[in-house]
Formats: sequence, structure tokens, C-alpha cells
Amino acid sequence: MTARLFALLNISFSCSIWVKRGLTLTFIAASFSAQSAPSELGSITVTSSNASTGTASGTYIAAGSGATGRFTLVRNENIGYNSNAEITPSSGTRTNGIEIRNDSNTSIDRDKFEYTFTITPNDNASIHTIKIGQASYSMGGNSEIARQTLSFTQNSQISLPVQATIKNNPDVPYYYNAMGDYFMGTKLNATQLNSQNAVFNPQLRTDSSNVNGSGLYYYNITNLAGATGSQNPYSPTLTNNLVALSSNNGVLPPTPTFENIIKSINNGSTYSALSSNTAISNGGTYVSYGIENSQSNYVVAVRNANAVTLTYEGIMNGNIGIARNVVGETFNEWISFGVESEPLNYVFSGTVFNDNGGINDSDINVKKDNATIDSGIYNNTNFFNGTFDSAESGIAGSTVKLVDCTTNAPFETINIPTNIVGKYEIKIPIASLTGKSTVCLIEENSGSTYPIRTTNEKTVISLTTNKYNYENNNFGRVIDKNTALVLEKEQALNDCKISSLLPNLENKLAYSQAALSEVTPGQCIAYKITATNRANLSINHFVLQDVLQEKNVNRAIVTSKLANPIHQASEYAADSVVIGNNGTVKTVTSILDPRTKRSFYFNTKYGTTYSNTPDAP
Repeated sequence: MTARLFALLNISFSCSIWVKRGLTLTFIAASFSAQSAPSELGSITVTSSNASTGTASGTYIAAGSGATGRFTLVRNENIGYNSNAEITPSSGTRTNGIEIRNDSNTSIDRDKFEYTFTITPNDNASIHTIKIGQASYSMGGNSEIARQTLSFTQNSQISLPVQATIKNNPDVPYYYNAMGDYFMGTKLNATQLNSQNAVFNPQLRTDSSNVNGSGLYYYNITNLAGATGSQNPYSPTLTNNLVALSSNNGVLPPTPTFENIIKSINNGSTYSALSSNTAISNGGTYVSYGIENSQSNYVVAVRNANAVTLTYEGIMNGNIGIARNVVGETFNEWISFGVESEPLNYVFSGTVFNDNGGINDSDINVKKDNATIDSGIYNNTNFFNGTFDSAESGIAGSTVKLVDCTTNAPFETINIPTNIVGKYEIKIPIASLTGKSTVCLIEENSGSTYPIRTTNEKTVISLTTNKYNYENNNFGRVIDKNTALVLEKEQALNDCKISSLLPNLENKLAYSQAALSEVTPGQCIAYKITATNRANLSINHFVLQDVLQEKNVNRAIVTSKLANPIHQASEYAADSVVIGNNGTVKTVTSILDPRTKRSFYFNTKYGTTYSNTPDAP
């Protein structure tokens, strides 16, 4: 007797200290074998350089995606520095950008230099970013307080706008001999000052200085009138509430009260720190504070630029070596340029594959298809596991779409058919996904060759900052004979006597797949249905349903009704057919673990009559 049987299921995929301007100089030479911050400036090969003109040219391999190109470095202006500029590397290849060291000329004030760094990319498949830092090789020396002006032009080959931002500006230790007590002293009380405080804060600051000069002054508390020796704290001599210098070393600001000479960086709004991702306009300015080169770690990044021009000028009034009120004194200023790259497009790729564990589909026949998980070709840990394994091959005929995860609306690049080996690749401009944190891939296949999925049709991809290539988004399918779930139905004729069938239907009868003959109305037929999950994935929400035959439905000549005994009442759903009725036998929802099987039993009475009397003939 054959009933209509089906299952509902869900596959689970389940510096040294130095004295400035004409005084004794102690300097630690740069160790070019040691690399200091910032990093990720790319590999620079200098093929030509001229120290006297401050120029260089060559090639680069960008950090990041490794795009390549050519570069030129040109010095446009040089005031207050020696004519020779030390360029590292002067020839050959270095792996962290190019560094320019500008040594001071002590006979000129208002120090200033200007360089233009220009790149010519070899390809237009990547976005190139010019990066600027303080020193990428040198571990000695330090910078001064300076105003930096940034100008740039866009790469005309890519339509994305040029964008300059502060990429990195962490807390770093300020250098006392470049900053002085104007920034690093502390007012203790009405009569005392404390000098040379340790200060850790961002190096790049807003440009709050006046246009024609600066509100920044350099002096040393030990040179104030009344300050003696190296004692700390100090109680300087006050005249009309003003402090004065005991010698001509340094310059004090106008009206040098305690309040005016101590400019705490933690108070007031001037020279506030620039946070990461702050945009810099074309021609915009910012201030860099005095840091030992080994401590500097700021990065300014100009994305999609063809050229950047950096103007660097000292803005502090006074210094430790000269009594007069000089403006814009610096010393040896080191600056670095480099290149980073990122793909122009997001790329999503993968394979639609036959998730059969590498078995030969042509060898499958009905008998093997009904085999249990312990036998034959299906005893394979790669079969139906949702993973593209090395023994498996791609399949043709599918379409993969990149869509909005909420609406399924396709983006610019859609409907990419897989080729003969099932591989696909979707490229989409980065700008097309601006503001998106996730996107989805949907695989579809209208053919009948591989109708059964072993993975979800929809894959959610979380977009990660600075990641543009998303690989191995694979989709699995199998032929119908390689379905995960195998149902085997067996039957056994019985006399309906409950006493002979208890305690359950499992062990009292000889179940067989053989057809029954000469079944007499009023006899009972017990059924054993075995559900085998031969996949290496769980089947969740498994529900087994079997529709009992009904006379004149699908050519049935008699009606079957559910009969006692019940094998395991807890296995059947509340809406399953009740004893004595015709209808649908239905199990509760359960989980069929990978490579496991379960058997379900029920008894039916075959014929047109039914008695509730136990042991009725």
C-alpha cells in the first residue's frame, strides 16, 4: 500500500638636545637602517636626484594594493635653509617613502620651504593617495613649531574628487627645546612657576596664529629675572606684576604676566588639536608642534591627487640662541612623502559549485540514491557540506546579482552569469556603495540540472574599511539524486491486535519495502518511515507528513484510517490525524543532525469499517 509522503525541511548553513643659532650643536646622526614613524608610505625608487636644487624623480610601488607609478619631487622655494637638501634615498630603493631633510641657514629668519610631489600612476584601476609625514627614516633630530599650507590637484583620470584629510594624529611627547615654557610650563600659584612639564598631545593643531606672524613665543623659565640655578619650581622677580628676562636669552610675549606667559594647551580654544578624518581644504593651513622625529606619527593623506604642494614655515617668535625678536626660526626640518593605493572598484567573486564531495554523478542510480549514510559513495565528509572543496567543480547556468540587502534592489553591476566552470566576478565602483555597511549576493539558477541548494541563495557581506576585494562567496548545488534527505518507507501487515504489538511498533513486526498482496479489508498495515540526512549539514525544522489514502482519491479503492497502537505519541504534532480518522500523519518539528537517521512508526486500518474495541478481528 502506498500513501502520499512528503517532508518539510530547512537546510541549516547553520633627537638629541641642541642649542640653536650659532651656539654649540650636538647632533645624533640619523640611522637610516632604522625606520621610524610614519609607516605605509610605499616603496620609492629614486633614479635621479639633485641635493642642491632639492629635486628627485623615480618610480614607486604604493602601499596598500601595490599599484605602481612614477613621481617627481620639486623644490619651489627655500628661505632660511642651506641650498643642499638631503634626500633619502638619494638613489636606489627604500621601502617607506622619500624623506627630505632641510638644514638651517642661520643668517636668515622667517624660515620657509616649499615642495611639490607629483605622481603619474601606471594604471587607472586604483585610487592613489599621496601621504605626508614628518620623518620616515631618521631617528635623530626634531621639528619646530611651523605652519603648513597644503595645496593639491586632482588626478584627472578618475572622476572621484580629491580629498585631503588628517589620517593619523595621535598623542605624542612634545619636545621642550622646540616648544619652550610658553607651552610646557605651569603656573603653580600667584608667585611660582614650574618648567619643562611632560606633555603628550596631538602634534597637528588648528592654525590659530595671526596672518602676518604668530602669537607663539619661546623662552626658558630659568632665564627669567629672579630665577636661579636649576631649582624648580621658580619664583621669578615681578615688576608691576610682570616677569622679565634676566638676560637676553629668549623673547617674552607682550604684557608678560603669569597668565600670559603660560599658555596651557588644555585651556582656551587656540591651537586646538586636529582629530583624525578632519578635512583640509585646498590651500588650507594647519600647525605642527615641535616633536622629536622618532616620536612623530602624524599622517596627512590626499586621496586621488595628481600633485600636492606643501609649504612649511616657522612661526614662533624668539629662540633660545638669539636675543632679538626673530620670527619663524626653525632648524633642521625633515618631511616625507609617500604613496598608498586602493582599488577603484569593489570586487565580489566566487564559484557556483557542485557540492557532491567529488563523487561521480553519472555513477549514481536509484539504489545508491536510497542508500544509507554508512554505505557507498555518500560516506564522504565533503558531500553536501556547503563548502567548496578541492575535489569539487564549478557548474554553469547560474546568475549572481549584487543587491541591497533590505530591498533586493540591484546595484549598478548585476546579472553576472557564471562561466563554464562556475566562476563569477562583480566589479562595482566604490562610489556606488557609499554609505553602505552591507551588501548582498543572490544566486539564481532556472535550470533543472542542479535544482537543490546546499547553501543559502542570499549571502550577506559586511563591508570593511580599506577592504575592497571580497572573495570566496560560493554557492553550492547538487543534482536531485544527491539530495540531503532520503526517505525510505517500509510496511508490515498485522492483525490489529494491540496486545501483540505493544509496547511499540518498532520491534514486533518485520518491515519490508516489498509490495503487499491479498490485503483483506479490516486488516492493519503498520508503516516505518526512515528519514536519513546524508549531508554534512543539519536539517532544521524537519517535519514529516504522510497522507493516508482515501477511497476515490488518486485511484485508491479503500480508505485507511489511523489505528492503535501509537509508537511514540510525543513524536506527532497536535494537528496530526487522530485515531480512527483518515487524514495526514504529521510529526513535530525537529532537527535532523548531519549524517544521522531517524525512524517514525504508525499503524493504519485498511478497509471501510473500524472498531474501537481492542483486539477486534
